[in-house]
Amino acid sequence: MQDDLNLRADNGKTPGQAAGRHHCIGHAPVSGLPPLRSLQRAGDPPQWVSAYTRDTSLSKRLPPLYEVATKVIERRPRPQSTGPAFGDYDSILAMAEDTGTIVIGFDTEFTHQSGLGGVPGVQSRQIDSYQFAVVHPADPSRIRLVSILPVLDRSDVALPGMRISLERALEIVIEVAGLHEHPLAPAEWSEKGVSRSLAGKPSDFFRSSKKEGVVSKALPITLLAHYEQADLTTFADRRLLAESRGQRVGDRAGHKGRRAAWLDGRAPDILRAVISASGGLAAPQPVRMILNGTSRRFCRPIELSIRDGLAHAPAGKGKLADLGQAVGYPKLEVPEGWISRMTEYRRLHREDFLEYGANDAVIVLEYASALYGDHQALPLTLSSAAARSIRETIKRDEGLPSTGAFNLVFGGLTRATATNENVVGIEEQQDYYRKRDLLPVDGASATWQHACANAFRGGYNACNEIGFFGYQTHDYDLISCYPTAESVFYDVAFTHPDGVITETINNVALTLNELPSPLTPFVGFVRFSFPEEVAFPTIPVPLDGSMVFPLSSGAGRGVWASGPEIWLALTLGAEVFVQIGHFGRVRLDEDGNPSRMLRGANRLLIQERGKAKKQFGKKSLEQEVLKNLANGAYGKLAQGVMGQRGWDAWAQTRETVGGSAITSPYHGMMTTGVVRAVLLATLNQLASLGYSTPSNTTDGFITDAPFDVLDGLDLYELGDLWREARESLTDSREMWERKHHQGDLLNVSTRANFSREPDGVLAHGGYKLPPHIVEDSPEDREHMYRLLVTREGAVPCSFKQFPSVQELTRIENRWDFEASIVDKQMIMEFDRKRRPIEGGLRVDHVVLDGVPYDVAHVQTVPWKTPEQALLGRSVDAGLKTWDDHLGEEVWTRSPVRKTEAQWIDYFQRLDTLLDEDGAISEAQRLDRIAKSIVIAQRQGVIHIPWLSSGTGNGPLWWRLQLLTMFGLPKVSERYWKHAKSNQERQIETDLDAIAPYVDHMIATQGAYVLTPEDMDPCPLTEAEIEEIERDYALGSPHIER
Repeated sequence: MQDDLNLRADNGKTPGQAAGRHHCIGHAPVSGLPPLRSLQRAGDPPQWVSAYTRDTSLSKRLPPLYEVATKVIERRPRPQSTGPAFGDYDSILAMAEDTGTIVIGFDTEFTHQSGLGGVPGVQSRQIDSYQFAVVHPADPSRIRLVSILPVLDRSDVALPGMRISLERALEIVIEVAGLHEHPLAPAEWSEKGVSRSLAGKPSDFFRSSKKEGVVSKALPITLLAHYEQADLTTFADRRLLAESRGQRVGDRAGHKGRRAAWLDGRAPDILRAVISASGGLAAPQPVRMILNGTSRRFCRPIELSIRDGLAHAPAGKGKLADLGQAVGYPKLEVPEGWISRMTEYRRLHREDFLEYGANDAVIVLEYASALYGDHQALPLTLSSAAARSIRETIKRDEGLPSTGAFNLVFGGLTRATATNENVVGIEEQQDYYRKRDLLPVDGASATWQHACANAFRGGYNACNEIGFFGYQTHDYDLISCYPTAESVFYDVAFTHPDGVITETINNVALTLNELPSPLTPFVGFVRFSFPEEVAFPTIPVPLDGSMVFPLSSGAGRGVWASGPEIWLALTLGAEVFVQIGHFGRVRLDEDGNPSRMLRGANRLLIQERGKAKKQFGKKSLEQEVLKNLANGAYGKLAQGVMGQRGWDAWAQTRETVGGSAITSPYHGMMTTGVVRAVLLATLNQLASLGYSTPSNTTDGFITDAPFDVLDGLDLYELGDLWREARESLTDSREMWERKHHQGDLLNVSTRANFSREPDGVLAHGGYKLPPHIVEDSPEDREHMYRLLVTREGAVPCSFKQFPSVQELTRIENRWDFEASIVDKQMIMEFDRKRRPIEGGLRVDHVVLDGVPYDVAHVQTVPWKTPEQALLGRSVDAGLKTWDDHLGEEVWTRSPVRKTEAQWIDYFQRLDTLLDEDGAISEAQRLDRIAKSIVIAQRQGVIHIPWLSSGTGNGPLWWRLQLLTMFGLPKVSERYWKHAKSNQERQIETDLDAIAPYVDHMIATQGAYVLTPEDMDPCPLTEAEIEEIERDYALGSPHIER
């Protein structure tokens, strides 16, 4: 490749003078290209025009070379529809941020190559291009495209993979796109940037004060990619610089405070500023950066927000192609075989390459514009937007003037100040409000919220019957489950002068007189016991990382529980003893009726979703977004309540997750409590009618009950409450919808349910399909069905695994975005949240290709106690080991439970562990006493004459055999030998436990003196005795004890 005169003038050396190795890609378009500033004079070209530039921040002596290509395209009009624009919907307006920003769509193309960076055999990425798209600053009907193509690097600084620094890339986009002319650009900005003389210190560029009339001089920018893990990690790692003085980043972890959001030239590591956000990466706070201007007298201060399109995509519509289809920019495709050879594709098909890459950047830009409007700041995630929409709607409906007023009324929280910091001790503060600088408004609020946080539980998921169901079964769901549940219960009055708690009870047996309704605000620490005939107990007990629903609370002191599930327990005949419990004060609205603030907010979302279906179509992006907004609020109600932790890249440690805009332990507890109560009431009534419910998940279940039977259940009065909430939201009292139905259900576990029929259920249980099989296709159904019916052990599974956010952003041993292939043996078996029973065991025969396969059919009942559940779930636990590569436990041998013999083995193991008739425990007790007597005798603590060696007492095997005459098991001769040693003895001696046996043995001394005539009452033959003694002499471990 030949450099032109401008190139030589810029670097001060001719190509022949440049020493050391170099790296170049692409063809040779650089010869004769003008410098970057020429693109400002090119106007708005409809075709690609190019210039070259360098990144001197990476190396001042040998700066890498890049081609910059740009063009301007017309924006495509979105399909017209009658009615308001989507951005004018009330719920969408409520979720929009109040600040403007210049949104830059961003994408990269790269090729995986081996040996980059001088490490043979190690895969890394060759960066082929960075592409950006931004709405034209002077003409909103057009989009400016900018592509940066790495060309040449004579140093090592941009290796591996020919990268560019984020700062230089942003400088190029600002300059080429003319963002200084953008309406959001501060008045002080020109094409050169901002004069450095306007600020005494760097922070002055970002200072803003309405009181002093000072406005920030920073340009607000949002860098938006789809799956930032792949794109944000392509920039050069400035921490590795060797030639740029003063640009190295310290290895010390960051700290909290104002500097946490500051990343200027002294700390340019952008990956330290991001967090994981709904599958993507995002920066929770804008990052302050000072970029270079056109000369030393100028700079370009910016406030950079990082957002991820994946975090704003509706569930199930997360692919870039889905978003492109929704906004009228279908994702382009490269010819078959080229996607893994993009470096070569760029060289041979440059125009097509540029169009392909730029189109991806346009898609994310136009998606954000369709959702939030042009130049509007994006929430962190779509669920964050849902929380904001809920909050703003409630503020409007309740006439609350500020967010502070909302926090007080809805969550019982107020801003932390020096005067109220002692309401809750520092060590007792909950992270969900502490990290937001909030505190409970008073002591009652603190007590109530902490109790509700302790009682919060997730959804009810369980497998109730395992096997093949060769008859019609149906998969039913609650319609709009969580929005409806949030609209059922009452709010509590945090602002009441007497506090939110009306009464606290201690050590009382609770009845329906005290808790007359599932809507009564109550939370308590309880012990409970259900009648044995109750098929589905209702009070959850946290156990081993999940929940079980036993018949009683067992030997423990109790468990925290919510009002709805306690009410249902009492309705089913359970005894509930409350150690401590709190009744909440119901909040009344202005008309004196019980308040339901979430009902109004959910009504708006659901009604506007119906409007969007009519206006834009049933499968439109708009209705999918509103559906996700309605369903996403539940997770935000409980965010941070359980003390969840996540990776903090700035602090380089795992930190607790703070609360959301609407976090409320009470609302979260009641939402999930109501849903669990409705499902458990349904399961109990169906069981009483003789129907089966093989599996249930958070908002639905599989059953053989027809729809009219299900729809006719009263659910112990819960049905009317649910239907009333549905009617308030949608003017319909419909409660259930059938999602699937099948006549060949194979139910393996809670989320592993399979049918080969087109309308049947298909839940993979975490299994990753081979790449050639399309999900939910007939091939998928056939593959999974055969896999599970014919399995003899663990199911082999191979899949791509990408680095975690921690691995991508940590200081030490940071990884590039490279997939690794994981070969895993998956165990897809019953999860044992309930007890399988041998009495319900039968065998079905599933025929595949004319070959019958045995599939055991097993029924279950509740575990009696948490202790029994823990023992039952520990069957086969010894077959697990820790896998460092996967970061989880894996099975060393598969505990497959598919055939009758395999299940009988499980029942035998379970019976041994549970020992419900006490036979095993009694045998263990007697064995312990026998061994204790031997230890005490050998240690000289006791003296049983006939047990000692001596004339007339007989051989050792006979003396030990005499223990059986006292109801004790025989102790082995080897144990006798080792019992004299303190180091070798295996149990401690309980003298009180052995005393009655010792007294009896001493008192009956004369009865067992042996004579030569009757010395051998042993049932063993002489030959058997000789064989035992021979084995003992040889040290055989197989001697019968």
